[in-house]
Amino acid sequence: MAKKTQVEILVHTPFNFTDDKGEKTAFTAGRHNVDKEVAEHWFVVAHSDQTGASTTSGTDDQLLGQIDSLKTQLDQQIKLNGDQAESIAAKDKALEVLTAELETLKAAGAGADAKK
Repeated sequence: MAKKTQVEILVHTPFNFTDDKGEKTAFTAGRHNVDKEVAEHWFVVAHSDQTGASTTSGTDDQLLGQIDSLKTQLDQQIKLNGDQAESIAAKDKALEVLTAELETLKAAGAGADAKK
């Protein structure tokens, strides 16, 4: 059995959807469970919002493969977030140094104006 993911969408504007095979489906306002590919289609996205609810069916091996893939994606995102946090900290430090230099220059400029 092939893996099949259903996604819940909330249709805010009723519409008719024609898939790649030419099959038409009418969507009324409200909640609908559709294949992930349908939910991600640009026309469906324009008329609905994904609620975040989804169900997946498939063999255990397929689902375990999907879990492993998601774990890898999560690890990559955690690393990216750490790298970005380090970059932000470095920029904050540079900003502190530049702000201190600016204040020193302002003070020096104010002192020169007072002597005139």
